[in-house]
Amino acid sequence: MRPTASRTWTADALMFGAVMLMGSSYPFAKEVLAVMSPLLYGASRYLVASLFLFAMMVLMRRPLALPRRDWVPIILLSLIGVSLFQACWGLAMVRSAPSLGSIVMTTTTAFSAILAWLGGRRLPALGWSGIVIAFAGVVLVVNNSLTVLTLSFGSLDGTLIWMLSAFAWALYVDRCAPYNLRLGALRVMAWTTLVGSLVLLPIALAFDSLSEFARLDDRLLGFWLYTAIFPVGVAFLGISAGLERLGVSRVMVYMYLIPVAGVGLSAAFFGDPLTAARVLGGLAVLLGVILTRVALDRAARVPV
Repeated sequence: MRPTASRTWTADALMFGAVMLMGSSYPFAKEVLAVMSPLLYGASRYLVASLFLFAMMVLMRRPLALPRRDWVPIILLSLIGVSLFQACWGLAMVRSAPSLGSIVMTTTTAFSAILAWLGGRRLPALGWSGIVIAFAGVVLVVNNSLTVLTLSFGSLDGTLIWMLSAFAWALYVDRCAPYNLRLGALRVMAWTTLVGSLVLLPIALAFDSLSEFARLDDRLLGFWLYTAIFPVGVAFLGISAGLERLGVSRVMVYMYLIPVAGVGLSAAFFGDPLTAARVLGGLAVLLGVILTRVALDRAARVPV
């Protein structure tokens, strides 16, 4: 059954809030990763997030158990969308600036479009125009200048790791689609987050130690807890609702808003000035998202 307009726009609002929370993880995580190893950081915060998601499922009276036939694919999805994604995300973050990550992670939408093309789906020219405008806006936001090029891509290894992280997330979201339809996106996200974090944790402990938590003062401990509950736990609640009501393609469009949130929160909480370039870039991203969303609405009359 086709979703109603009010249900669709409610999902849009949830997705907007979710990606804003996800974008907020960049500046806060950078602070924590100054004293904490990336693997332990990723495994620990995703473990906390998974417990939060299961608690929400209990409160919402959602079914928790997985059918036996789904355990193997869920484990594989966990390895791609949590273990690999979060390991690469943390490793790339310590090797480069958050602004670099904000730019490269927008290639998630490009990878998603490639996967959709491989699956036989097409995006109208208006949609591709929206993607180009949104990406240009992202570049302008992070460049932070209307007259000179200020971007610094840092080391090549950091860039490549960011791209691997973006591909892992796009592949995860794409391959989750049939399981989201049958099991519910929230249940899939809760289990993949739990399994992925439990796989990553022993790997982290092979190189790191839980004593690293003693290095976190009250401020950094608050940042660690925030990035576990809100950019992962609460954001995943919004994404699960978006996947169920909008479909994979439309959800991936919103990934362009993540760097806007990262830059904006850096300005609000870490003293990075909000300039005309960032305002104009943010507006361009929003325009690109709207154009791509309109194109998807015209092209896809059934849930994807």
